Formats: sequence, C-alpha cells, structure tokens
Amino acid sequence: MYRRRITYAREMLGKYPGPYITGGPGRGKTQKCPESIRGHSHPYQTGVSHGQGEVIMYKLILVINCGSTTIKFQLIDTARRAALVKGSVDRLGRSDCTANIANLYRGKAATEQALAGAGHREALAWMFDSLPPELKPDAVGHRVVHGGSFFNQAVQIDEAVLANIAACSHLAPLHNPIQLEGIRVSRTLHPEIPHVASFDTAFHQHKPLVNQIVPLPASVVAEYGYRKFGFHGASHRYVSRRAAELLGRDIGELRLVSCHLGGGSSISAVQGGVAVDTSATYGTFTGLPMGSRSGDIDAGIILDLLMDKGKSPQEVYDMLYRESGLLGLSGASADMAELERLEAEGHQGAHLAREYYAYSLKKFIGAFAAVMNGLDGIIFTAGIGEHDADLRARVCKDLAWMGLKFDEGLNRTARGEALISATGSAVAALVIPTNEELAIALEVEEILTAK
Repeated sequence: MYRRRITYAREMLGKYPGPYITGGPGRGKTQKCPESIRGHSHPYQTGVSHGQGEVIMYKLILVINCGSTTIKFQLIDTARRAALVKGSVDRLGRSDCTANIANLYRGKAATEQALAGAGHREALAWMFDSLPPELKPDAVGHRVVHGGSFFNQAVQIDEAVLANIAACSHLAPLHNPIQLEGIRVSRTLHPEIPHVASFDTAFHQHKPLVNQIVPLPASVVAEYGYRKFGFHGASHRYVSRRAAELLGRDIGELRLVSCHLGGGSSISAVQGGVAVDTSATYGTFTGLPMGSRSGDIDAGIILDLLMDKGKSPQEVYDMLYRESGLLGLSGASADMAELERLEAEGHQGAHLAREYYAYSLKKFIGAFAAVMNGLDGIIFTAGIGEHDADLRARVCKDLAWMGLKFDEGLNRTARGEALISATGSAVAALVIPTNEELAIALEVEEILTAK
C-alpha cells in the first residue's frame, strides 16, 4: 500500500509541480500563466459588488509582508492559485534602496527602480501605484507574526484589531511593530479596499490544552496570559496540505512533522491537519537556533546573566535575539549558506553551528513523532529546508530507526517539490517549497466570502 502511495507521489510531482507560480522576480523559473490571463485585460475586472443580497467574490488578493528592511508582495488570483504580479522593495531607508516588480501574467521579467531613502510609506505607495491598472485588488492580506490569544484565524482589520495587534508587539518585537506600520499605511492609502490580517500564530491556536500550558503558578499565568503559541503558521498549513495531496492521502489520517527552516525557523507537529505541538512557543527566539536568535536555552543561564553577571535586560534581549544562534555558535555568520561554504573550507565554528542545528532538528522530529504516536512524513521547507541538501542528509540518514529509507541521489538532485525518501520507506521525506502568500490569499478569500 505504501509503495503504491510513493509511486503516486512521484507521478504527482512529475505531472503537477504545484498550483502556483514559483520563483521571485528576476530569479528562478516560473510556470506559465494560463493564456486567459496573459492578455492586456483582466477577465475578472467586473467590480466587487457590495449591493444588498449579492454574493461578493474576492478573487484578486494582494498579499503584503512587511519587514524592517524589506517589503515583499504578490497579487494572487485565488481562482487559479497563481501569482499574477510579484515584487519587493529592498534596503528600506538606505540610499541604495531598490524596488522591483514582475508582471508574471504577461510573461514579463522583473523591472527595477531606484527608491533612494524610501521608508515604508513611500515604498507601499510605489507598490500600489505600480500594480497594473486592470488588476485592481479585491482585498489586501497582511502577514502578522503574532496574534497572541486574541486571534485564532484571519480577521478583517478595524481599529480594535489594530489595538490587539499592538498589544502583542512585546511578543514579537522584531515583527509586529513593523507589520502594524505597514497595515496603517496601506489602509490610509486605500481605505476603500478590505484589509485582512493573517496571523502566523493562528494555525497553532488549536493545540491540545496540555501542549499550550506553561508550568508556572496559575495566578501568574492568569494575570499575564503566558502560554505556548507557535509561528510560521501559514507555511506549516500550506506544506502539510500539499504533502497530503502529493502522497495521495487524506490529511485527516496523516502524522507529519513540518520543518520551516530559514532565517527564522520552527518545527510543527501536524496531526490530522491540526498543529498539535511546535518548537517555537512564546518568544520568537525559542525552539531551533536561528540566524542570530538563540533557540531554546536553559532559563538558569538567563537568570545568571541578569542576577549574577550584571547584564541589563536590554543587553540580554540583544544577546538572545541578535547575537546568538548560528552567528553566536560560529563566530562568523548568521547565514546558513555562508556557513556551509566556510565549513567546507575547514572552519570549525561553522561546522559546530551546522552540527548543532542538525542535532536540534533530529531532537524535535523524534520528540514530535512520540507526541503523535508515530510518523508518516517529514517536510523540509523555506530557504534552508529547500536548498541545503547536506543538512537534510545529516538529519534523515539518522532516522532509519523510525522507518525512513533515505535516498541520497534523490536528495542531491531535488529541485522544487521532491520526494527524497526511497520506495518502500515507512516514513516519507519531502521537500516542498513554501507558499505563505498563497496560503494567506486563500485564507483572506475564505474569511471575506464567509462574511
């Protein structure tokens, strides 16, 4: 039975490489858009009617991801699950700030423009002005990292929602304040378009109670709302559903470990399509070591730094968020690709950082297999997960004890969606490029259509 499923997965990977256009502007390969949307007119541009009693269809969703130095965006046709327009503004606030946009639906390459010194307001104004006039967004979806206990799904934005996002800023200090600014600017520029917030934490809100709680005094938990949250929800949700499609299985019967490995990393146990546990819990520096974030660390060390070594809370904060992780371990770089190169040249710090990262991955995969009473598949996604074949090999070759038969050849040649476990493996190992933008767009459409 499992061999037939693996064969089905290989056929799916060959015939159906994904429901969306992959690759960012100016890099990677893209699938061709359907001919019906490659012309100069947009077939859906009939206007979104808000008349009483009429069904409102939201088909063009502009997804915005605001970072401190970069804004990424995609205009997605949810009917065809295709990105029609992609772009970004990079190096915000610097003299070498540049913006690029690719009209994929016309088959055109990215064009680049200098935006010297542009901040978020100028960059977002450029983005809206640069969208093809025939492709007016029906709605805008904003990625928000932390929704705290306020949100268990995407929500249309109003002042109350903005206040709750602001109240969660201390939980994601590197993300929420910037994303909140992007939302406010976007709503000011285009108040006539519905704006929806999609939260990384929402996918993790349905964990069993025992996997949400923290072992502190109940009075403290009640007063401050401490609990385990979770991150990269859109990515974990997308790749787990895609894995089920590729394996030809009902997601309701699958036990998956989704490994989102990038500048920010987290691992999620997904059982029956529901996130039941996750590596990153309360703070955005927890779980796996990341580029400059520590990952899990004994609280006794933090107390010692504060109480015995004379470090200030701000110094400890900077240490955990900006000076630790791969950067701290290697003493050389926060970039995994750079560490791979340095390791090949014999750099001991780089070797130690990569070994610790692989060790942490294996530990979480094993723990989550125990939580779910077994495992059907492991998914590698995001920048490191999709492109670091050596790291995937370090992890998978040591998981034969759980029934994973790893195929070194498939792993080395994996591009895009790929199965890297051998035929007959009891546990599937897959590489699935994440598409958080598509996941957010579909969530926005669902929320607004339901309203």
